[in-house]
This record gives sequence, structure tokens and C-alpha cells, in this order.
Amino acid sequence: MIHILLPLDLFRVSYDVAVGRPYSRLEQLLLRLIGEDQGDEGRTFEELRQVFQVHDRLLIEGLVTLLREGWVAMVQSDQEIRYVATAEGLLTTSSGRRPVSLRVQHRQQNIVRELMSCQLARQSDLDLVTARDVRRKTNRGARSFALMARQHRKTLNGGETEWLLPRNADEQQWIRRIDSNARLVRGRYYLPLRVDLEKATVLGLPANWSHLTPLILEETEQEYQNQSLATGPAAQERFEKMIKEWQWGRDRVRRPSVQAAELVTVPYVETALLAGDSRRLAERALADATTHALIVVSQLDDQQVARVIEVSANLRGRGVGVDVLWSCANDEALRKRLVNALGATRTKDLAGKVLFNRTPTDALADLVLATTDTGPVAVVGTGLLSVAAQDEALSPAVLVRDARGLSNLALLASGWWQESPDDNAELAASRWRHLSEKWVEEAVLSGAAPGTEEAETSWDMPTVAVPSSPSVNEDSGTATLLIGAEGLAARNRLTGSSVATVASRRLRKPWDSVSLVGTAEEWVVGPDNPSVSALVLLLRGRVAAELWAQAGNGQGSDEGGERLAGAES
Repeated sequence: MIHILLPLDLFRVSYDVAVGRPYSRLEQLLLRLIGEDQGDEGRTFEELRQVFQVHDRLLIEGLVTLLREGWVAMVQSDQEIRYVATAEGLLTTSSGRRPVSLRVQHRQQNIVRELMSCQLARQSDLDLVTARDVRRKTNRGARSFALMARQHRKTLNGGETEWLLPRNADEQQWIRRIDSNARLVRGRYYLPLRVDLEKATVLGLPANWSHLTPLILEETEQEYQNQSLATGPAAQERFEKMIKEWQWGRDRVRRPSVQAAELVTVPYVETALLAGDSRRLAERALADATTHALIVVSQLDDQQVARVIEVSANLRGRGVGVDVLWSCANDEALRKRLVNALGATRTKDLAGKVLFNRTPTDALADLVLATTDTGPVAVVGTGLLSVAAQDEALSPAVLVRDARGLSNLALLASGWWQESPDDNAELAASRWRHLSEKWVEEAVLSGAAPGTEEAETSWDMPTVAVPSSPSVNEDSGTATLLIGAEGLAARNRLTGSSVATVASRRLRKPWDSVSLVGTAEEWVVGPDNPSVSALVLLLRGRVAAELWAQAGNGQGSDEGGERLAGAES
């Protein structure tokens, strides 16, 4: 057993937590009744009881809400308590808008990122040591126990941290804003681990980092062979003593369970399996775009850039602004051709503006995201920019309209733009960060509301009906976004499954780096790439069964579906 240190970066993330909801129909009607013709006397509780004829508890709760918001005040008149609308309350009713309650708290959270594959965790979920701690306890520098860092990102994408930021679910809190400029905390931080090379085990990893085990074993074996780790008996004994000194205090602290690192899970509205259908699904989504559209393309090439230009020109002709974020193969000649082709579109006199990165992004994702009159819409998957010759390639995509989920996707894209060195990248980053905040707030404040009702025209009715929440139909499937090593871990989990597993790899460009792996219950679709910014889809439900049937029948690639070793025939 060898004691080692896993190198980490520590970031301090600033964010806002909000608690808000639309006021209920009863609360709206209470405010309106109190404010109408109240004069200087207001309304008594008995008057309100006679009009609404509901349980007193409901009236009291509604009045407390309005009093807390400052829209209603209590006054005493002739030994009787009366309720009057304040100036703010009267302004709210006169505006005709549905009033909402919104309270915002500013918070900070320390987030750590390991430097092997850039996975994240809360600092409070781990037992960290600093370089100073190690030197004081072992008389050796921390680097003599530490693995070599393989990643050196010094920025943190806010979209990757949202799932780690604490909020109170019982109080229905939600993340309203995440500061894109997370501060890198000075110092060197490490996670102590115990590695057994003979048994191929690593002890000390959090549950959602367990897929790092092979990587850590490989790196430890290599550094052990190079004699770059302090594996001598004396050094290891001092390290063991340091750990034991802290063991008592750590054992008294009960660590919370760490959830899986899923950026967001959303229900999908429509699905497509083949490239031609995926392309048409993206075209239909963009046809409804109103003000802004985002096109993210992984591995852009000469063929796809022509489609990007065509789609962008169509959107800009309707006055839609287009942001294009792309990556490509490591080929300087190709990069110059793509930049020149995209730059030539700026000369066209179109109503909408186009913005694109000149330096290829590290992000590997294929999606379109747009604003529409009915809210945001996105298509995520593969084959979105395919041509007719590729129509029969197996290229799944899903259409999503879930505003809260898409706000997280927009925040992730904003972070990708933020990491770009181009001068104009900050404009796009700011735009999609603002839209992300707008969408999540609108979704939360409208999602808790019952359906829209017609306003009553008279108060002479003996009772007022309080509407119930509308029924919600269950979706037949979900799409989960995974990034970096989490996507690879999900793919490896399915590949190693004991049940029948099918893998299909497209053999024709431009998707030679994209793979599909799955079972009848779930599929992983996306870039087959170890990049920390590779975005993949984990599909469950109806589309998984359809993909299983399609790939299992030998369709969707030049050589058909390939059954993995150990799969049932």
C-alpha cells in the first residue's frame, strides 16, 4: 500500500440563491379586494371571510404573505384590526401583472477540481491537506508524494458547478446566478489516497470520482517505476502517522453522500435516430428562433462549415443574432480556412449579426439553442449539420424545451465562450449568461403557478373559486448531460455491462470521433474523446429502446452495429 496525494485546485465560487414563487390566486384576490374602494378604513377579517368563504387558516396564511411582502398593512380602528393596501400593493394591482415573491441571498462555496481529469467536488465533502501541512508533518515537500498533474486549467466554468452549489430543497430554493469569475484560491491542495498496485485498488476517492481509479493506478505505477514518489519506509511511515493524527477528528464528522456529477437531466419532447431526421429536427427548432441562436459544433470541417454558413444566413435574414462556437482537428491550415469562410459571411448585409470564435474551443459538443416566443428550445445530439448523403447514419438527437434545464446549458455555453482568448468572446459569454439567468427565473416563477384564469368582474359572488394546479403528463424519457470524465465513465460502465450491449461507430466523416454505446434501457451518445469539455448525452426511456432496436438490427453505420465482447447474440 502506497500513500500518495492527488493534486487539486481550489476555487471560491460566488452565487445567488433565490426563493420565489408567484402568489396564489387567493393571495392575488385578497390583495385586490383589500385595495378596491378601501378608503381610509380598509377591510376587516370578517368582511374577507364573508366574501371568500374558505377556511380561516387559508385567509390567515394569505394575509401573512401579503404583510411580509409589505403590500398590506394592519391598522387599528375602534378596537378592531383592519387590513389596508400599501402604496406598493396598490401599484402591484394597478400594473395588471401577476405578483411574485422573490428573495435573493448571496453565497460562496469552495469547489475543488482534481488535476488528472478535472472532476469537481465540494471542499466540504473531502478531507484535504495543504502543502504546508505535509511538510510540517512529514519533513518532506508535498510533491514527493503527489502525482503529476495532467490538466492545467485555471478557469472554472460556472455551468459545471451548478449541481454542487448548496440550496434548500424544502424551501424550494434555486440558483439564480453564478459568478463566471470564480476565484482561484492561492496555495497547493491535495487529497490523500492509498493505492495498492497489486490489488489494483484506490482508497480515499469520493464516490463520484471512482472512475478515476484506472487513471490513478496508471500514473502511480509510472511514477513508482520512475522512483519519483517517496515510497521509502521512513517517508511512508511519517505520512501514515500524519493521517492517523487526523483520523479521530475526521471520524467524528459525518460526510454527506455525494450525488452523481450530472449537469442536468431534462425530459425530451421529440427524438430523432438518423442523421437526416436529426438535421430536420434542428432546422425546425431554429425556424422558431426570434432574437438569439447558438450553434455549437465539434470537429468542424469544410463540409460542415458550409452548412453553418447556410443556417446562419437564414437566421440572420430574419433578424436573429447568431453565435457560432466551434472546434476542429489540430490542423492550422484547416483552422484558417474555417475562419476565412465564417468571416466572409460578415460582409453580407443581413439584419441579424453573427459572432464566432477564431481560436478553436476546447468544448466538444453538438447542439443548437435558441430563444423563441414560447421560451427556449434546444436540439442536442449528433448529425445536426449533416448533408443528404449522410441521412441514413445512426445519429441520435433530442429536442428539449425544459427552460430550467436549458438555462444550465446556456450557462455552460457561456463558460465555454468565457474561456476563449478572442476579443469578442466576452460579448457572447455575457449574452448567454444573461439568458440563462432570465430563463431559470421565469421558469421558477411561472412553473409554480396554476393555469391562467379570467379575472372576476364583480365582487358580488358569494364564493371565489381557488384553482388547483394543472395535471402534468409524464414524459417518456430523459436526457442527462455529462461532461468530461463523467461521460467516459458512463460509456465504460455500459461497455462493461453483463447484459447485451451494442456499440455503433460511424465510420464516415464528419463523425469519426463520435460513438454510441448502450443497452435497451440507456445509451451514451457523444464525442469519444477524453477532453474535459466533451459533452455527451445519457439517454433513457423510449429513445433508448428505439436505438437498441435500430443498432441491433445492424442499421445506422457502414458496417452495422457491432456487438461487444460478452454480449448476448
